[in-house]
Amino acid sequence: MRQRTLSRRAALQLLGASVPVVRGAFAFGGARATEADDALHLQPTPTRLYATADPGRERSESFVFHVLVESARPRELSLEELQVELGSRGARVIASSIVGAALAPLVLRPGTTNRGMDGAVLASPLHRPLAVRIRCSAPAASAVDAIDVRLTMREGNAPMVASARFPVERYVQRTRLLFPFTGAGIITNAGVTNGGHGNRSGQFALDVVGLNAAYAVYAGAGTTASADYADWGRPIIAPAAGEVVFARADRPDQPDPEKSDPAFYASEYPQGGDPGNHVIIAHGDDEFSMIAHLQAGSLRVRAGERVAAGQLLGLLGSSGDTVTPHVHYQLQSGPDWRFADGLPCVFTNVSAGPLVRGTFLDAK
Repeated sequence: MRQRTLSRRAALQLLGASVPVVRGAFAFGGARATEADDALHLQPTPTRLYATADPGRERSESFVFHVLVESARPRELSLEELQVELGSRGARVIASSIVGAALAPLVLRPGTTNRGMDGAVLASPLHRPLAVRIRCSAPAASAVDAIDVRLTMREGNAPMVASARFPVERYVQRTRLLFPFTGAGIITNAGVTNGGHGNRSGQFALDVVGLNAAYAVYAGAGTTASADYADWGRPIIAPAAGEVVFARADRPDQPDPEKSDPAFYASEYPQGGDPGNHVIIAHGDDEFSMIAHLQAGSLRVRAGERVAAGQLLGLLGSSGDTVTPHVHYQLQSGPDWRFADGLPCVFTNVSAGPLVRGTFLDAK
């Protein structure tokens, strides 16, 4: 983002424009405009924003989320300016703006149906003419606790501004978690601020490839056979005690471990994102573990079953939308990964940190 050299108000005075302003009043789960039934709503996704420490020595933290523009009726909106302010204790920390062609890669059009960005049906039939991706960073010492977003849009010839404030939280994990396998591994994909998983519940998700005692990926000849991978068939364990609220066991493994072939996705995920064989465990305190891409025919648990920490769930595989056999783990706020928010997490049996792409770990 770049600093503005001319305020939006000054520019509008020069143009002589009259702009309706829609301001959001924060409520749990999002900001709601309150002036009129026809007003726009600004909704963040994930619905709760958490500060994420960046890797390296800069001691900064980042925030990545989408702001959904919601309306009770279909609308054709174009975005002209995005303004973002990071605040701490009511004081401005950083203010920046994006205008013109630089906005294009940030704008999505989820559509005018009652479905979310991941295709899941929503509880209310809202229209979503725009979604804007926001990524920003600040020194950790500034302790950002709020993000103000202001969108300057146009509907036909009429300019319109929508703004809202979203709080930033520091998540306190309640469940003591084990990493879901033991031994050496390397993180090949991490959370959204590390250039990784970007879906709502996967904001802090990890993909980990298991390694052998020599920290090698291959145990065999290194061909394109799954059995040549050092982690193929490694036991996958429950990260903590709880109840299995979902278990899927009917998906085949990808036949070529170097290719994610859509022919082997479940029918409900034609565009990808298929977790394959996976288990979701409720730990209590609104914390749920999701462990995905388990090997075909390996699941040892069923929905409704209580499990203990460290109990065998199945074997590491490559089912679903995956390249290279690996385990996918995420902590989330609800039982359905399509609707839950991702939660930051740490593991009691892993000393490495922060857990980002390229990190070697040795889970005890």
